[in-house]
Amino acid sequence: MALSLESRGVPFACPSPQSLHGKSLFQLSYRLRVFDLILTELGDPAGRRYVDLGAGPLMFAQRARNYGFDVTAVDARPPWTGADPEGVKHVLADIREFPLDGFDVIGIVGLLYHLRLDEQIDLLRRCEGRPTIIDTEVWCPDLVKSLGLESPRVRSVDSESGYSGAMLQETGNLWSSYGNPESFWLDEPSLLRLASACGWQTAITMEPPYFSQFGRRRWYLLK
Repeated sequence: MALSLESRGVPFACPSPQSLHGKSLFQLSYRLRVFDLILTELGDPAGRRYVDLGAGPLMFAQRARNYGFDVTAVDARPPWTGADPEGVKHVLADIREFPLDGFDVIGIVGLLYHLRLDEQIDLLRRCEGRPTIIDTEVWCPDLVKSLGLESPRVRSVDSESGYSGAMLQETGNLWSSYGNPESFWLDEPSLLRLASACGWQTAITMEPPYFSQFGRRRWYLLK
């Protein structure tokens, strides 16, 4: 069955590529507000379990908790702030090995593009078509070139296992992949095709896409 595509407009401005300087607070604020909008698409959270994979500083995990989900946050590194927020169960584990049994909603926020392609395929298959929030870099070489955002760390790949995108050289810092020297960025047609192959029936895109220092990023809700 073909993936059904829907879109939702974001009612506030996203940061322009020219406004980005490293980890822009404007960009972070935008991401948090879009995440809040997506949570409202998920219905009543009462009695439902949410897992935040690659949870980092736990900002998104805490917002899911505030919305009413029973939240588990998983990361291979300890919480960046050193704090363990009340109401969020933190698990120190590699998401590539963490079982997803028993969770109702899955968050893959700022994580997918830090994995190899085979790891992305495995993770998305293990989601088994459950409601899944994805925030990811989306490779768009023409846009990158037009905005002057080319980076020596990123190179286009015509096809890998039937999917196209780019390879990124990781840096090893806190924002980087855990254990991967390189990761794979899917382009949007490949990402949507992979979502369909992994069992989702609907992809909701949050419009418009926004930007990082490397190009286009996008929020998706897969259902």
